[in-house]
Amino acid sequence: MPIMKTQKRRLFLVVAFTIRLLFPVAQAYAASASAYDVVAAINALRTKNELDELATSVSLMAAAQNQAAYLAATYGDEPPGEREGHIGAGGSDATARAQEAGYPVITGVQVQEVWAFAASSTSMDVLLESIWGDEDNSAILLQSYAVNIGAGVTQVDDMTYYVVNIAVDYASSPGGPDNLAGTETPEVVPVDVATPQVNGSVIHTVVKGQALWSIALAYGVTVDQIRVLNNLSANEVIYERQQLYIRAAYTPTPSPSPTITLMPPTRTPIPPQTPQALSTQMDQTGKDNNLTSFGNDEIFGIALIVVCGAGLAFLVFSMLRKKE
Repeated sequence: MPIMKTQKRRLFLVVAFTIRLLFPVAQAYAASASAYDVVAAINALRTKNELDELATSVSLMAAAQNQAAYLAATYGDEPPGEREGHIGAGGSDATARAQEAGYPVITGVQVQEVWAFAASSTSMDVLLESIWGDEDNSAILLQSYAVNIGAGVTQVDDMTYYVVNIAVDYASSPGGPDNLAGTETPEVVPVDVATPQVNGSVIHTVVKGQALWSIALAYGVTVDQIRVLNNLSANEVIYERQQLYIRAAYTPTPSPSPTITLMPPTRTPIPPQTPQALSTQMDQTGKDNNLTSFGNDEIFGIALIVVCGAGLAFLVFSMLRKKE
Protein backbone atom coordinates (compact mmCIF):
# COMPACT_ATOMS: atom_id res chain seq x y z
CA MET A 1 0.00 0.00 0.00
CA PRO A 2 2.68 2.60 0.82
CA ILE A 3 4.34 1.79 -2.50
CA MET A 4 1.04 2.39 -4.33
CA LYS A 5 0.57 5.77 -2.60
CA THR A 6 4.10 6.80 -3.51
CA GLN A 7 3.54 5.88 -7.15
CA LYS A 8 0.24 7.80 -7.22
CA ARG A 9 1.93 10.84 -5.67
CA ARG A 10 4.69 10.76 -8.24
CA LEU A 11 2.18 10.38 -11.05
CA PHE A 12 0.21 13.35 -9.71
CA LEU A 13 3.36 15.52 -9.57
CA VAL A 14 4.30 14.56 -13.13
CA VAL A 15 0.80 15.44 -14.38
CA ALA A 16 0.79 18.75 -12.46
CA PHE A 17 4.23 19.68 -13.81
CA THR A 18 3.12 18.86 -17.36
CA ILE A 19 0.00 21.01 -17.01
CA ARG A 20 2.11 23.88 -15.68
CA LEU A 21 4.37 23.67 -18.74
CA LEU A 22 1.47 23.53 -21.16
CA PHE A 23 -0.60 26.22 -19.45
CA PRO A 24 1.73 28.69 -17.71
CA VAL A 25 0.07 30.86 -15.10
CA ALA A 26 0.10 34.53 -16.09
CA GLN A 27 1.78 36.84 -13.63
CA ALA A 28 -0.79 38.84 -11.71
CA TYR A 29 -0.27 42.54 -11.15
CA ALA A 30 -2.05 44.76 -8.68
CA ALA A 31 -4.78 46.81 -10.32
CA SER A 32 -4.28 50.56 -10.23
CA ALA A 33 -6.89 53.06 -9.08
CA SER A 34 -9.36 54.22 -11.71
CA ALA A 35 -9.42 57.71 -13.17
CA TYR A 36 -12.56 58.52 -11.17
CA ASP A 37 -10.82 57.36 -7.98
CA VAL A 38 -8.09 59.92 -8.69
CA VAL A 39 -10.68 62.67 -9.24
CA ALA A 40 -12.47 61.78 -6.01
CA ALA A 41 -9.20 61.82 -4.05
CA ILE A 42 -8.26 65.26 -5.44
CA ASN A 43 -11.68 66.68 -4.60
CA ALA A 44 -11.36 65.28 -1.08
CA LEU A 45 -7.98 67.02 -0.80
CA ARG A 46 -9.51 70.29 -1.96
CA THR A 47 -12.35 69.98 0.54
CA LYS A 48 -9.79 69.37 3.27
CA ASN A 49 -8.09 72.63 2.26
CA GLU A 50 -11.44 74.50 2.23
CA LEU A 51 -11.63 74.73 -1.55
CA ASP A 52 -14.56 73.93 -3.82
CA GLU A 53 -14.77 70.53 -5.44
CA LEU A 54 -14.20 70.47 -9.20
CA ALA A 55 -16.81 69.30 -11.66
CA THR A 56 -15.71 66.37 -13.79
CA SER A 57 -15.44 67.20 -17.50
CA VAL A 58 -15.86 64.43 -20.06
CA SER A 59 -13.54 66.30 -22.44
CA LEU A 60 -10.83 66.69 -19.80
CA MET A 61 -11.21 63.03 -18.87
CA ALA A 62 -10.65 62.09 -22.52
CA ALA A 63 -7.68 64.43 -22.90
CA ALA A 64 -6.02 63.13 -19.72
CA GLN A 65 -6.64 59.49 -20.70
CA ASN A 66 -5.20 60.10 -24.16
CA GLN A 67 -2.05 61.58 -22.62
CA ALA A 68 -1.66 58.69 -20.16
CA ALA A 69 -2.00 56.19 -23.01
CA TYR A 70 0.47 58.20 -25.12
CA LEU A 71 3.09 58.20 -22.35
CA ALA A 72 2.66 54.47 -21.81
CA ALA A 73 2.95 53.70 -25.52
CA THR A 74 5.91 56.05 -26.05
CA TYR A 75 8.01 55.46 -22.93
CA GLY A 76 6.75 52.18 -21.46
CA ASP A 77 8.43 51.32 -18.18
CA GLU A 78 11.10 54.01 -18.64
CA PRO A 79 9.24 57.27 -17.94
CA PRO A 80 10.30 60.60 -19.47
CA GLY A 81 11.54 63.67 -17.62
CA GLU A 82 9.11 65.95 -15.84
CA ARG A 83 8.79 68.45 -18.69
CA GLU A 84 8.77 65.81 -21.45
CA GLY A 85 5.82 64.14 -19.70
CA HIS A 86 3.69 67.21 -20.40
CA ILE A 87 4.37 67.03 -24.15
CA GLY A 88 1.91 64.92 -26.09
CA ALA A 89 1.61 63.67 -29.64
CA GLY A 90 2.86 66.21 -32.15
CA GLY A 91 4.38 68.38 -29.42
CA SER A 92 0.98 69.36 -28.02
CA ASP A 93 0.47 70.81 -24.53
CA ALA A 94 -2.33 70.25 -22.04
CA THR A 95 -4.45 73.17 -23.24
CA ALA A 96 -4.19 72.16 -26.89
CA ARG A 97 -5.03 68.52 -26.09
CA ALA A 98 -8.06 69.56 -24.03
CA GLN A 99 -9.30 71.79 -26.82
CA GLU A 100 -8.84 68.98 -29.34
CA ALA A 101 -10.86 66.69 -27.07
CA GLY A 102 -13.72 69.19 -27.11
CA TYR A 103 -13.14 71.29 -24.02
CA PRO A 104 -14.16 74.97 -24.59
CA VAL A 105 -10.84 76.75 -24.21
CA ILE A 106 -11.72 80.43 -24.52
CA THR A 107 -10.06 83.66 -23.44
CA GLY A 108 -9.01 83.51 -19.83
CA VAL A 109 -9.18 79.70 -19.59
CA GLN A 110 -6.07 77.54 -19.34
CA VAL A 111 -5.64 73.81 -18.72
CA GLN A 112 -2.93 72.84 -16.24
CA GLU A 113 -1.59 69.32 -15.85
CA VAL A 114 0.12 67.01 -13.39
CA TRP A 115 1.35 63.50 -14.14
CA ALA A 116 3.15 60.69 -12.36
CA PHE A 117 4.60 57.23 -12.95
CA ALA A 118 4.16 55.07 -9.87
CA ALA A 119 3.51 51.51 -8.76
CA SER A 120 -0.04 50.41 -9.43
CA SER A 121 -0.42 49.54 -5.76
CA THR A 122 0.34 53.13 -4.73
CA SER A 123 -2.40 54.54 -2.51
CA MET A 124 -4.10 57.84 -3.28
CA ASP A 125 -2.68 59.33 -0.07
CA VAL A 126 0.87 58.56 -1.19
CA LEU A 127 0.14 59.83 -4.72
CA LEU A 128 -1.26 63.17 -3.50
CA GLU A 129 0.91 63.84 -0.47
CA SER A 130 4.26 62.39 -1.53
CA ILE A 131 4.47 62.17 -5.32
CA TRP A 132 2.36 65.28 -5.99
CA GLY A 133 3.08 66.87 -2.64
CA ASP A 134 5.71 69.31 -3.95
CA GLU A 135 4.97 73.00 -4.30
CA ASP A 136 4.41 73.07 -8.06
CA ASN A 137 2.02 70.11 -8.30
CA SER A 138 0.14 71.05 -5.13
CA ALA A 139 -0.40 74.56 -6.50
CA ILE A 140 -2.18 73.05 -9.52
CA LEU A 141 -4.29 70.58 -7.53
CA LEU A 142 -5.26 73.32 -5.06
CA GLN A 143 -5.71 76.07 -7.65
CA SER A 144 -8.26 78.55 -6.28
CA TYR A 145 -9.63 79.45 -9.73
CA ALA A 146 -9.95 75.89 -11.04
CA VAL A 147 -13.37 74.95 -12.42
CA ASN A 148 -13.14 71.49 -14.05
CA ILE A 149 -11.09 68.34 -13.71
CA GLY A 150 -10.31 65.18 -15.67
CA ALA A 151 -7.98 62.24 -15.04
CA GLY A 152 -6.47 59.39 -17.02
CA VAL A 153 -4.86 56.12 -15.94
CA THR A 154 -2.86 53.63 -18.03
CA GLN A 155 -1.14 50.60 -16.51
CA VAL A 156 2.19 49.16 -17.70
CA ASP A 157 2.78 45.81 -15.97
CA ASP A 158 2.91 46.66 -12.26
CA MET A 159 3.40 50.41 -12.90
CA THR A 160 0.88 53.08 -13.85
CA TYR A 161 0.87 56.45 -15.59
CA TYR A 162 -1.44 58.96 -13.86
CA VAL A 163 -2.44 62.19 -15.63
CA VAL A 164 -4.69 64.93 -14.25
CA ASN A 165 -5.97 67.95 -16.23
CA ILE A 166 -7.42 70.91 -14.37
CA ALA A 167 -9.07 73.82 -16.19
CA VAL A 168 -8.39 77.21 -14.59
CA ASP A 169 -10.65 80.19 -15.25
CA TYR A 170 -8.51 83.28 -14.85
CA ALA A 171 -11.62 85.37 -15.37
CA SER A 172 -12.18 85.08 -11.62
CA SER A 173 -8.57 85.89 -10.72
CA PRO A 174 -7.48 89.41 -9.72
CA GLY A 175 -5.18 89.72 -12.74
CA GLY A 176 -7.46 88.12 -15.30
CA PRO A 177 -10.20 89.41 -17.58
CA ASP A 178 -13.53 90.17 -15.95
CA ASN A 179 -15.41 87.83 -18.29
CA LEU A 180 -14.71 84.99 -20.69
CA ALA A 181 -15.18 87.24 -23.71
CA GLY A 182 -11.80 88.79 -23.06
CA THR A 183 -12.60 92.28 -21.71
CA GLU A 184 -9.56 93.51 -19.79
CA THR A 185 -9.65 94.98 -16.31
CA PRO A 186 -7.75 98.20 -15.58
CA GLU A 187 -5.07 96.18 -13.79
CA VAL A 188 -3.97 94.45 -17.00
CA VAL A 189 -1.61 96.42 -19.23
CA PRO A 190 -1.98 95.84 -23.00
CA VAL A 191 0.84 93.87 -24.60
CA ASP A 192 2.89 95.34 -27.42
CA VAL A 193 4.17 92.51 -29.62
CA ALA A 194 7.97 92.48 -29.98
CA THR A 195 9.69 92.37 -33.36
CA PRO A 196 11.42 89.04 -34.17
CA GLN A 197 15.22 89.01 -33.85
CA VAL A 198 17.54 88.33 -36.77
CA ASN A 199 17.86 84.67 -35.71
CA GLY A 200 14.07 84.27 -35.66
CA SER A 201 13.62 84.37 -31.89
CA VAL A 202 10.99 86.55 -30.23
CA ILE A 203 11.76 88.05 -26.81
CA HIS A 204 9.15 89.97 -24.84
CA THR A 205 10.09 92.41 -22.07
CA VAL A 206 7.48 92.31 -19.31
CA VAL A 207 5.78 95.60 -18.42
CA LYS A 208 4.34 96.19 -14.97
CA GLY A 209 0.74 94.94 -14.86
CA GLN A 210 1.10 92.30 -17.58
CA ALA A 211 0.23 88.65 -16.94
CA LEU A 212 1.35 85.45 -18.60
CA TRP A 213 -2.09 84.78 -20.01
CA SER A 214 -2.31 88.24 -21.61
CA ILE A 215 1.19 87.88 -23.09
CA ALA A 216 0.29 84.45 -24.47
CA LEU A 217 -2.90 85.80 -26.04
CA ALA A 218 -1.06 88.70 -27.69
CA TYR A 219 1.49 86.40 -29.34
CA GLY A 220 -0.95 83.62 -30.18
CA VAL A 221 0.77 80.97 -28.03
CA THR A 222 -0.15 79.15 -24.82
CA VAL A 223 0.98 79.87 -21.29
CA ASP A 224 2.52 76.40 -21.09
CA GLN A 225 4.68 77.10 -24.14
CA ILE A 226 6.05 80.27 -22.52
CA ARG A 227 6.70 78.37 -19.28
CA VAL A 228 8.60 75.61 -21.07
CA LEU A 229 10.74 78.05 -23.07
CA ASN A 230 11.63 80.07 -19.96
CA ASN A 231 11.85 77.23 -17.43
CA LEU A 232 9.05 78.67 -15.29
CA SER A 233 7.21 76.64 -12.67
CA ALA A 234 3.43 76.26 -12.70
CA ASN A 235 2.56 79.35 -10.65
CA GLU A 236 5.80 81.31 -10.87
CA VAL A 237 5.18 85.08 -10.89
CA ILE A 238 6.73 87.18 -13.65
CA TYR A 239 8.23 90.57 -12.85
CA GLU A 240 8.74 93.92 -14.52
CA ARG A 241 11.50 94.14 -17.18
CA GLN A 242 11.79 90.34 -17.20
CA GLN A 243 12.65 89.04 -20.67
CA LEU A 244 10.58 86.09 -21.79
CA TYR A 245 11.28 83.93 -24.80
CA ILE A 246 8.10 83.68 -26.86
CA ARG A 247 9.74 81.80 -29.72
CA ALA A 248 13.16 80.19 -29.81
CA ALA A 249 15.74 80.94 -32.47
CA TYR A 250 15.46 78.86 -35.57
CA THR A 251 18.21 76.41 -36.47
CA PRO A 252 19.72 77.40 -39.84
CA THR A 253 19.87 74.69 -42.45
CA PRO A 254 23.50 74.22 -43.58
CA SER A 255 24.06 75.12 -47.22
CA PRO A 256 25.54 72.29 -49.28
CA SER A 257 29.12 72.91 -50.45
CA PRO A 258 29.42 73.40 -54.23
CA THR A 259 30.55 70.38 -56.20
CA ILE A 260 33.00 70.95 -59.06
CA THR A 261 31.95 68.99 -62.13
CA LEU A 262 34.70 68.30 -64.67
CA MET A 263 33.68 68.63 -68.30
CA PRO A 264 34.36 65.51 -70.40
CA PRO A 265 36.90 65.87 -73.24
CA THR A 266 35.40 66.99 -76.54
CA ARG A 267 35.92 64.76 -79.56
CA THR A 268 36.91 66.38 -82.87
CA PRO A 269 34.08 65.79 -85.31
CA ILE A 270 34.91 64.04 -88.59
CA PRO A 271 33.29 65.77 -91.55
CA PRO A 272 30.89 63.57 -93.46
CA GLN A 273 32.12 62.28 -96.84
CA THR A 274 30.15 61.43 -99.92
CA PRO A 275 30.24 57.93 -101.38
CA GLN A 276 32.02 59.31 -104.50
CA ALA A 277 34.86 60.77 -102.40
CA LEU A 278 35.25 57.50 -100.51
CA SER A 279 35.39 55.56 -103.82
CA THR A 280 38.04 57.93 -105.19
CA GLN A 281 40.19 57.48 -102.11
CA MET A 282 39.94 53.71 -102.35
CA ASP A 283 40.89 53.73 -106.05
CA GLN A 284 43.87 56.01 -105.44
CA THR A 285 45.06 53.82 -102.59
CA GLY A 286 44.76 50.74 -104.79
CA LYS A 287 46.84 52.36 -107.56
CA ASP A 288 49.62 53.34 -105.20
CA ASN A 289 49.79 49.83 -103.84
CA ASN A 290 49.94 48.35 -107.36
CA LEU A 291 52.78 50.70 -108.41
CA THR A 292 54.80 49.82 -105.39
CA SER A 293 54.21 46.13 -105.93
CA PHE A 294 55.19 46.40 -109.62
CA GLY A 295 58.46 48.22 -108.87
CA ASN A 296 59.54 45.65 -106.37
CA ASP A 297 58.87 42.72 -108.73
CA GLU A 298 60.84 44.34 -111.61
CA ILE A 299 63.95 44.85 -109.49
CA PHE A 300 63.78 41.29 -108.26
CA GLY A 301 63.52 39.93 -111.86
CA ILE A 302 66.52 41.95 -113.12
CA ALA A 303 68.63 40.81 -110.20
CA LEU A 304 67.69 37.19 -110.88
CA ILE A 305 68.68 37.50 -114.59
CA VAL A 306 72.04 39.04 -113.67
CA VAL A 307 72.80 36.24 -111.25
CA CYS A 308 71.80 33.55 -113.71
CA GLY A 309 73.88 35.21 -116.49
CA ALA A 310 76.93 35.43 -114.25
CA GLY A 311 76.55 31.80 -113.31
CA LEU A 312 76.24 30.71 -116.95
CA ALA A 313 79.31 32.77 -117.93
CA PHE A 314 81.26 31.21 -115.12
CA LEU A 315 80.23 27.71 -116.25
CA VAL A 316 81.25 28.32 -119.87
CA PHE A 317 84.58 29.78 -118.78
CA SER A 318 85.29 26.75 -116.64
CA MET A 319 84.54 24.28 -119.47
CA LEU A 320 86.82 26.12 -121.91
CA ARG A 321 89.78 25.96 -119.53
CA LYS A 322 89.36 22.22 -119.11
CA LYS A 323 89.54 21.68 -122.90
CA GLU A 324 92.80 23.61 -123.19
